Amino acid sequence: MKEIYILGSLYIIEYRSIKKDRKLDTREGYTDLYKKQIIIANVEERDYFRNELKEKIVKVKNKILRHEIVHAFLYESGLDVNSNDVESWADNEEMVDWIAIQSPKILKVYRELRCLDEEE
Repeated sequence: MKEIYILGSLYIIEYRSIKKDRKLDTREGYTDLYKKQIIIANVEERDYFRNELKEKIVKVKNKILRHEIVHAFLYESGLDVNSNDVESWADNEEMVDWIAIQSPKILKVYRELRCLDEEE
């Protein structure tokens, strides 16, 4: 288990067996706003990941973790319930995936340009 602060709220990150959590039957991870938990499935237990290299499993888990962290930021911001009733754009899986997938690339550009305040 790991702990991380997201907008001032302490979240516990836990990697969990898919056999011990029914919510992981149909997803690879989830964020619980009320329990302040981010749960990531042990995807290597899935049939389609059983023969994969460890490096690929790590990359998949990191991708899932980034996705769930984005959910946590949006939840803590209140944007999941304050999206002006536009099909809750802030809870939309495609939107969350876009942010999670593109944020490392955006951060790389910021670092190259040294435009992050902490680097000045």
